[in-house]
Amino acid sequence: MSSYYTKPHCIVLLFLFSVTFSSTNILASSIEQKTSNQNITERSVSDSTANEKRVTRANDYNVRSSFLLVDKPARLYTMRQYSQNYFGAYLLAANSAHKNFKFIPAAYSLLAFSAILGMPLTHEEGHRSVLTYKNIGSISRPYFNDKGAAYVQGVTNQTLIDFRNSDLTNYIRLHTAGLESDYMLSKRAEMHMAFNPHNQKLLYFEYFMRKGSLMQYYLTGLFKYDFDLVEETDELKRDIVGHDVYGAVRHIHQPEMEFKRYIQYEDLNKEERSMIKRIGWRSLLNLASPFLIFKDGFTAFSTINFNFSLGYTMSPFGDFIDQNIWLKINENKYKIYLRQHQNKHTWFPAAGVGLFDFQVGKKFLLDTDIHIWQQPVELSFTETDGFWGGAFDFTLRYLVNPNMGERLKRISVDLGVTGKTKGFMPEEMELDKSIGCRFGLSIYY
Repeated sequence: MSSYYTKPHCIVLLFLFSVTFSSTNILASSIEQKTSNQNITERSVSDSTANEKRVTRANDYNVRSSFLLVDKPARLYTMRQYSQNYFGAYLLAANSAHKNFKFIPAAYSLLAFSAILGMPLTHEEGHRSVLTYKNIGSISRPYFNDKGAAYVQGVTNQTLIDFRNSDLTNYIRLHTAGLESDYMLSKRAEMHMAFNPHNQKLLYFEYFMRKGSLMQYYLTGLFKYDFDLVEETDELKRDIVGHDVYGAVRHIHQPEMEFKRYIQYEDLNKEERSMIKRIGWRSLLNLASPFLIFKDGFTAFSTINFNFSLGYTMSPFGDFIDQNIWLKINENKYKIYLRQHQNKHTWFPAAGVGLFDFQVGKKFLLDTDIHIWQQPVELSFTETDGFWGGAFDFTLRYLVNPNMGERLKRISVDLGVTGKTKGFMPEEMELDKSIGCRFGLSIYY
């Protein structure tokens, strides 16, 4: 929810924290063994090529942290911009922690950082990014108040009513954007863990807690839980949406209902409760991930390594299920997904394929993705007819050798372009046809 933590959410996260805490010694030995084996392999490769001048190769670095300075639209912050910058900073902090401290204190500090600070920050900024895109001012307060909740506030009832009446699709996305951000951060972590096993020990706890946070929202409906927040007297001090899932489901079913921010389970009718159950049960698909049990990949024919996962989250017109495949053939890294959108009753297919850190000459790396989708006409919750669309997305990275010591391998100047037809694309703010550029920097270490 935009009001990020209430009592049961804290209980669920404390349970996840406790489970992780109690198993860390076992997990530590597993990760350290894999890391040790990887380091031996990397030293062997390094020794055999010590006299060879290398400018780029993927095994020339362990970690890549990327930061977006300007995104489209050029407003601080878009969802993609905030999430990517957080992720890049988290990798830097995690790598530094594991280099300077023993595994267990480093892991606990990162676990606490992710649960207490990282997840509320990115979740609330996911919500706020929709308001920023719609030119609606708001204030993010991701630090817990006296109710144990994090808010996005500063928006009047009338502003939200006008928003709902003029742009229902984005109004529903306002509710689901925090969950969208959580989901895409978990998917970003999967990609980095699949393509470089060194990242597993850096990202596992962030990934584990991010998955747990995502599911704690979706599972509340299965337990018919009503949270204990009461709408504040001052509208500007209220959270913008209350419970993300209950609010989205209620408003998408009854867009002309009398306005209310904090929707309770008891407010939902039979049809809406049925969708809440659908969301809760489908969210369990997020557990279908070998990454959660420290499996960084499977090998076939000695030159092929792959991993996979299932994913689930909500969309502005319903929800979707992903089947993700991460494939590495020699030094080439491929991203593949199949996706099934559903609105109220109708399914709509989608798919995508891409390259990660693909070497172009001696000075360039390329990330690229192609997407194709069918989505309901007007992105409607009730429409049974669909339309076809798609997008291309690429980022070209110009590599610079900074010669700043052994730890910092190089930096790159990054230029990205995204073009799309009408349609919903996770982390992309535009729902209509658009094309735009972005600019950033990456560091390799």
